[in-house]
This record gives sequence, structure tokens and C-alpha cells, in this order.
Amino acid sequence: MFDPYNKKFTADMITWWENKGYNVKCETYYNPELVDWADMVWFHTCDNNLLSATNPDQALKDEWKYTNRPGAWDMHEMDLSKKKIIVEPIDIEVWGGSHAHDNIWELVDDVVFLAPHIQKIMMADSRPQQGHFKQHIIPCGVDLDKWTFAQHEPGKKIAIVSEKWIIKGMQNILQIAYELPRDYEFHWVGIWSNDYPYFKDYCMDFIEKHNLNFTFYDWVDDLDKWLDDKNFLLHGGMKEAFCFAIAQAMAKGIKPIPHAFMGSEAIWDGLTWNSPQEAIKQIEGDYDSNSYRQYLIDHEYTIDQRMEKIEDVING
Repeated sequence: MFDPYNKKFTADMITWWENKGYNVKCETYYNPELVDWADMVWFHTCDNNLLSATNPDQALKDEWKYTNRPGAWDMHEMDLSKKKIIVEPIDIEVWGGSHAHDNIWELVDDVVFLAPHIQKIMMADSRPQQGHFKQHIIPCGVDLDKWTFAQHEPGKKIAIVSEKWIIKGMQNILQIAYELPRDYEFHWVGIWSNDYPYFKDYCMDFIEKHNLNFTFYDWVDDLDKWLDDKNFLLHGGMKEAFCFAIAQAMAKGIKPIPHAFMGSEAIWDGLTWNSPQEAIKQIEGDYDSNSYRQYLIDHEYTIDQRMEKIEDVING
């Protein structure tokens, strides 16, 4: 497995495979020796690892630092006859154009999309169409055993788990906070983006000017424990493929308040808001912890359900 995000989204997959007796090796950057060793190669995202593995000349031209690793070679020159190559594109890579290179899809056997809208965006480009891979839509899965379920109830503590930048909808979140009574608490875990210093200044000025109750955290060691006393999980992102934070909160019995990002109707049907007013109405509405956890099971958003589908892809 090659995962440039340091197992942020693949750790539960690796654990599941290992519990089934598989020998799993995961590295951040493309390593041809790992391809030579493996029976199945999983590229988490269609990022520069896939480019380096299938079109190294382009990768070198683009000066990706890891293409200078000793022994790097093109998978076209390797014997892949008894191997399966699977790629899992994610939203940021597809919108960023990582899929839009020649010769990178010819050797791919299967592509696992996290949602229909990611599939639609990627397959609208002619270059992935050069491949002959099978396409599958398999949403993310949360490990229910990792998240402590309890009966939660309406209250004034609202959690937000995401990086702090424009694409995460902080403008809308500030408007929601502005419209709610000032005794509502907003607790936000996630680093500030260094790319938009003016946006941070605007947000901090707005919070101070209107006496909003925000507490910011760059990181918490135990997110499960940190969420214990929270009543809601508010999500404002405009660009997502799934959003783990929503599912993790629901696994704990916390009511989710997710924004209607592009493609959300196929993932979080019946849960989303389009305006701050709709979000506030949800915050003030009915509450049922059991139904939030059951929603994950009914929609097959658990790690076991996800991995069983991936097993079908591998064995298919």
C-alpha cells in the first residue's frame, strides 16, 4: 500500500487485513520493491505515487522529490501478471488533477471511488478513459469499536473537526454561531491553513466583535474522549468525498449537522443543511442517539462492511 497521508484514512483498513491474516506493508512514497513483493498493490489516492510508478519521466519532469529514490522504476517494466493494482482516488486529488496524466491508468485493474460525484469528475477526463479498469463505488467505513457509544442529548456544546480554511465553510459556521444564543460553545479541532492569513484574521475579528464563544485546538490526543461531552458535530465543508468526522460522531451517538457539499445527497441523505437557518433548525430539532449509529450500519458505513466489499474487488 502507498499512502501519502500517513495512514490517516487507511489505518483501519490495514488493521482489518492484518486481523484476517494478511501481511500488509505500507509506505508513504512509491517503492518498486514493494510492488515486486506484493500480490495486491493499493494506491491510496491517484496522487504522485501513481504517476511515479507508471510515468516516471513525467514525474521527474515535474520534479517530485521521491522519484529520485534509489531503484525507482516504471511498473510497465515489471511482471504484473499475478498482481492486482487498485487505486482509490480521493476528492482533493481528483479536483487537483492528479488523475489527468497519460499512461498512468493502463496497468490499473480496479478503481475504488468513495462516492459517485468523485467518479463522475474523474471519468469526465479522457485520460482515465485510456484504462480498462473496473469501477466500484465503496464509501468509507468507520470502526464502531473505536468510538464509545453513549446516549447524548441536546445541549450547547458544538464540535467541529476539520482544518480551518475557506473550503471548510468557516464563513457559514460563523453565521450559524452569530444567529444562536451566545451561551452556545463552539469547539474546533484542526490546524489553521497558512495559505490564507487574511481569512484567519477576518474570522478572529468576527468572533471578537460579536462575542462568539469559540475555543480552538490544533490537535487532541484522544478524539473519542474529547467528543464525550459534545452535543453536536457541525460540518461546513464544501468539498468532501465522505467526511470521517461526521461518521465518527454518529458512531458515538452525537447528532451530525453536515453541510450539503457537492455529492452529499448520495452519502448523507436526509441529514444535510443548505443555509445557516436550516442548520440552526436541525440543532434545535429532535435528538436520537441510537438512530445516528444505526444510520451508519443501514448505509453500510462500517469498516467491516466496507472491507467485505473491497475483498470482493480483490477476489473478483
